[in-house]
Amino acid sequence: MKHFSIVALPVAVALLAALAGAAHAQTAPEHAPHDPDAEEADRVDLPPKELPKNVVLADLGLHVVGAGYQRTVAPRLAISLTGGLYQPWTTTPNIDDVRGAYLRVRPYFFVTGAAPRGLWLSPFFQAGYVHGTREATQKPGSMLAAGLAVGYAFLLADHLHLSLGAGGQWHRVRVAGTATSPSGDDPSFSKLGVHVDGTLGYAF
Repeated sequence: MKHFSIVALPVAVALLAALAGAAHAQTAPEHAPHDPDAEEADRVDLPPKELPKNVVLADLGLHVVGAGYQRTVAPRLAISLTGGLYQPWTTTPNIDDVRGAYLRVRPYFFVTGAAPRGLWLSPFFQAGYVHGTREATQKPGSMLAAGLAVGYAFLLADHLHLSLGAGGQWHRVRVAGTATSPSGDDPSFSKLGVHVDGTLGYAF
């Protein structure tokens, strides 16, 4: 009997340990194998961030200083209207021969992505009122210009809009009257010239 107890005790302990291990195995959670496709399906894709459609801007071109507004009207098209001070200082005999005000309208065609950022192509038309100095006398007049420019617009920190470009334009100014002597300076002109673009604005 004593030998039976000595043998039975370790057998009973081993049996209890085996039963406990089996119970633990049944209650432990099963870990599913790694499935990249399932993780991809469960991931929520956020919608792309919408670009701003409006820009209020300062127009800082070669002959103008003004302000304006730009509106995106199609995914790759924006329309701009600007106005301000006009002085064609590179085209007259003296820097201050002609001064006035201008109004410019132009579309921007964005060729590499959605407006209002990226590479753009832009025809433009502008008109305005001027006064010119003819033989020390101020005379009224008018101005017209049309041209084509290419450039690039940057959208920094989601709101700061910077656009730079260059191209060519036909440019005309007509000041009333005519010079009374061959040496008289005539501020009127009609010529082809360089056009330089620069705008800085807030996009929203």
